[in-house]
Parts: sequence; structure tokens; C-alpha cells
Amino acid sequence: MNRRDFLKILGLFALSPKKIYAQKNKSKEAVIVGAGIIGSSIAYELSKRGVKVTLIDKNVPGSACSGSSFSWINATYPKKPYSYNLFSQLGINAFHIIQRELSLDIKWNGSLEWSLSIEDQEKLIESVNELQSYPKYTPTSVIGYKKAKKLDPYVDFKGNENIIFSKADGAIDPKDAISKMINAIKKNGGSVLYPCEFEKIIESNDSFSKIKTSMGILKSENVIFCNGIDIDKSFNVNFLKKPRPGVIIKTKPQKSLINSVVYGPKIHAHQQTNGQIIIGEQITAPIKENSRDHLKRINRHFKNMVKGASDLNPLEILVGWRPIPKDNLPIIGRFKNKSVYVAVMHSGISLAAIVGNLVSQEIVDEVDSLLLKDFRPSRFF
Repeated sequence: MNRRDFLKILGLFALSPKKIYAQKNKSKEAVIVGAGIIGSSIAYELSKRGVKVTLIDKNVPGSACSGSSFSWINATYPKKPYSYNLFSQLGINAFHIIQRELSLDIKWNGSLEWSLSIEDQEKLIESVNELQSYPKYTPTSVIGYKKAKKLDPYVDFKGNENIIFSKADGAIDPKDAISKMINAIKKNGGSVLYPCEFEKIIESNDSFSKIKTSMGILKSENVIFCNGIDIDKSFNVNFLKKPRPGVIIKTKPQKSLINSVVYGPKIHAHQQTNGQIIIGEQITAPIKENSRDHLKRINRHFKNMVKGASDLNPLEILVGWRPIPKDNLPIIGRFKNKSVYVAVMHSGISLAAIVGNLVSQEIVDEVDSLLLKDFRPSRFF
């Protein structure tokens, strides 16, 4: 992203929402395929703009990757190049706005990340230095274990003096967010249909697309696909890497043990406002293992990381299949004609609010967002 584009983007976000959305076009319609956090956010923002929305999902909304995610909102050092990192930073800002609108359950207590080996610690510091070379970045610093203990007293940092503290990070309850978005969509006159499975595109051109679903035929001037790992099958394309499974354990509510998002050598965890602890692993899930094997391994790591922790009392043990684009960057934009739009990415939790905002702007105002130019589906064909 060059300096001119960067300044244009900052200028755009200096405007108030009333100025950005001052003019409404003629009444529009949209069908959104996939009611995860991305699809729900887009449908919510479109419904706010007066678009007649139909949101469909083959199962219960939020039951796929969004409901099985670690639910970390961040713009940390792995998110590069700069255009992607800036996009994620604006995603944090957008979530603060939508949190106020819908009373979303988000804890903004930052994140703490560390490694045990000196070599890995040096890599972390190099990554932070690269992040801090960007024109704009979220507050990030290297702190020692004594400062980290003040933030998270029960976490054992093993005397580590190179802990990455990302102050702006948050953790969301994605199912709560999706539920509140859906309630707002319905209040705004939209429809939410499930179980309603997308089967195939019957007809598609610049004016409209017609799709077959398990509940019948739907036709719209805008059909927006937010269906994660199913996107390749939907279009007979090859946008994604082989889906990668990740294990997430959600415990029953318990006493307060974790304040921040903690990203340790073996596992990452955070605790929601209701006391539920969400835990994931740094490794890709061994899918041949059963739930008991996952629980036993993660339980051991958790008790080693959190002092005073008892055995985990799981409410759910989930395996989420992550839609990861081949170049690791989001895929957002028109697909070959004007009536079909795609929004698929691995970092859906972090980006949902800003994606909903910008996609609704592109659909309703018929503009092309500078922020999305590096993420268009056309880069694959």
C-alpha cells in the first residue's frame, strides 16, 4: 500500500458514519450464504442500510468455524503485509463501534504471548520490531514476567523476560455476537433461514443470480457467499488450502483465572465475562484422536500454565475447520460478475466488523473500497 492510498484511507475513516452513509440509494436486496460471524455481520450492516436481507445457513447460525474458533480479536505481528495489518487494526476499531450498538460480550484486556526457547523469543522480538516499523500499528511492547504477572497473576510465565503485550486485543463470544446480529437483522425486516443449504447456482449475470437451496429457489441482485470451507465447492475453484482442524475446549463457568488472552508455548486461552474458559492449541488437531484424548492433553498443558487450576470441566470439545486462503489473505469482492460477491477468510473473528461495514458500503453505494483492493478474488483467476 503506497502513502497516497494510506492517506486516502485515513481520510475516509476520519469521516463520521453519518457522512459516509448520508445518501441511500434505491431499495436493494441481498442473499447471504453462510451465517457465521462474517455472513451475519454483512447481513446486519446491510439491513441497517435498508437492504432487504435473506441470510441462510445449512445448519444453525454460528455452528461451523465461527462457533468453534478461539475468538481472538487482534492486529498482531503475524498479520502482514501492512495492508492486511492495517485492515485488522481498523477491524478492532469497528468492533468497538458495533459493541456499543449491540452490547456485544467483548473483553478488551489485551494479549500476552511468550516462548520458552531463546531462539523463539528472538524471533518474537524481531516480529515486533517489524510491526513497529509500520506507519500505524496497535500498541505493542515487550515486557518481563513481573509486569505480566500484574496483568495475569495466576499465569506461570516461567521467569520469561520477553513477553509480547498487545494492549488493544480483545476476545469475543462469537455465538452471542451472531445471535444479537440476527435479532437486529430480523428487527430491521430481514429473514434468517436455517437449515437451508446452498446447492448450486442456476443462473448468474451482472443483473441477478438465482440459486437453488434445500428450501427452494432464491433470486437476488446480490448473492454474497460467506460459507467458509465450502467456497471452493460452491464455485468449482481452488481458493483455499486444505482445511486445517483446530481443537477448542469451552469449559463450564468457573472462578476468574485469566484476564488477558494468553498465548503460551503449548496452548492459548482466555476467559469470558461469564467465567467460561476458551482454550486452543498451537498444533493442528490430530483428527484421529477422540475428544477424551484432546481433553487429556490440553488439560495437562493448562494446569502447567495456570497456577491453581483444577482439571478442566468441559462444556464442549470442538474441532473447527478453518478456511485458509492459499496466500493467507482474505478473499473479499465480486466474483466474475456484479451479482455474486465472496467474503471468506481465516481471520473472520478479527475482521467481521470491518468486513460487514465495507461490504455493505460496496453493495449499497456501488463503490470500490481502497481497503479491499489487495484482497479481491480476481487475484486467483
